[in-house]
Amino acid sequence: MKKSVCISLTVLALLAFGSYGFAQTAYEVAKAEHDVRMEKTSSCTIEVTLTDKNGKTRTREIVSYTMKDGTTDKTVMVFKTPKDVAGVSYLSFDYPDKADGTVAESDSWLYLPAMKKVRRISGSNKDDDFQGTDFSYDDLGTRSLAKDEFTLLGEETVNGTACWILEAKAKDPKAKISRRVLWISKENNVSQKSEYYDKQNRLVKTLSCDVIEQINGYWSTTKMTMTNVQTNHSTVYEMKNLQYDVPVDKSYFTVSALERGQVK
Repeated sequence: MKKSVCISLTVLALLAFGSYGFAQTAYEVAKAEHDVRMEKTSSCTIEVTLTDKNGKTRTREIVSYTMKDGTTDKTVMVFKTPKDVAGVSYLSFDYPDKADGTVAESDSWLYLPAMKKVRRISGSNKDDDFQGTDFSYDDLGTRSLAKDEFTLLGEETVNGTACWILEAKAKDPKAKISRRVLWISKENNVSQKSEYYDKQNRLVKTLSCDVIEQINGYWSTTKMTMTNVQTNHSTVYEMKNLQYDVPVDKSYFTVSALERGQVK
């Protein structure tokens, strides 16, 4: 009897240790993916291709700049073509998590030249589609690690790359995307693909990272496809002339710069 009790206690101890270690590992995988690039600045042109359920395509062009200002990650994106969206601009400030581990909500603004008005993007709108694409506002920035609970679901090889399968469950019960599943490379911590699920645990959209390459020593996804499986609509983002750690005009990262059409 004593031997059985000892064995049972040992098994319980191992299970407890294993689940704790597994949770820690899941967070470490998430943080490694979160911190995969630490550049001070970046700039690129994004070629956007939208394809509807009938196969009809539309193209757009965006210029994008990022800058790390202290601990704040700043991003500005401006549509250049076609004419009906030219000048539409998006500015976002992503802050590090607070010292107590809670979320520091990002600040985001959208400028619509037709209305000559800047609209603040609130937290409840971050899961909305970005200007008719299949990417949400939340997809465009650096998502806070404090917004999710992480679990490792296993391992799998994607396109010849050994990956961790990481589940990220949103802590906010009101989030439109309740959980994401990411396949993250064990070699370079870059996400290879992702799945997005709604509150009813229905698959909403998938992200395929089509081209991953090293640029100036940074692993970069230069082509990606987001597909909404419910509407059969997809968006391809292809980064052109991507540069890191080059001078970027700090004045671009202001609301007034959006209003003046200053970002080139």
